[in-house]
Amino acid sequence: MKYLMKAFVYPLFLFCSMAVVSAPARAEEAGRQTLSEKAASFSSNEIGVGSGYIWGALKQKTGNLTVYPAFIHLGFNCNSLFGIKSHNKSMHLVLEPFYNVIDNPVNGYETGCSIGLRFRHELSGPVDYYIEGSVGPMYLSVDTFEQGGKGFNFLDQIGVGIQCQLSENHAFYTGYRFRHISHAGLVDRPNIGINSNAIVAGFTWFY
Repeated sequence: MKYLMKAFVYPLFLFCSMAVVSAPARAEEAGRQTLSEKAASFSSNEIGVGSGYIWGALKQKTGNLTVYPAFIHLGFNCNSLFGIKSHNKSMHLVLEPFYNVIDNPVNGYETGCSIGLRFRHELSGPVDYYIEGSVGPMYLSVDTFEQGGKGFNFLDQIGVGIQCQLSENHAFYTGYRFRHISHAGLVDRPNIGINSNAIVAGFTWFY
């Protein structure tokens, strides 16, 4: 599974970079847009908070891995970068600073910031489904057999979920994420990788 994560998440960064770099090539088309359309082409339009439950296992540790996440969700509409003009789907660049409390089998924390993409599509009425992927640097505060001593790692995530519009400016979302922690061999420590599962939920405000 960790090879699947590398095959999906790492190219995500390259894809985002190519999309941003190619934006100037659309300058001529952008020149024909109205001022409001230009402002909406790539802008921050949502902020939210979320939490959930993470479970998994650590080698040579008794008891299941239990983590309680807390994160801030920042969304940037980037429909224009992907040529999306439909009103029933959207693509968002997402930043999520996080602080996750490790409760079992050892006490500690994970902290960092992930960056990724979330694609939403209308499912029925006020309900959308979404697919997301992200990667980001993090600090793991506990020693593990898989990753050696505490320190720098990457957190890779892929997930699916649903979002329900509660009002014009508010929404609730919940979903599943598969998580993979590794340092990609960038530091001189073991790098077996830690896999875990997460159920997350949160509220988002649009502006």
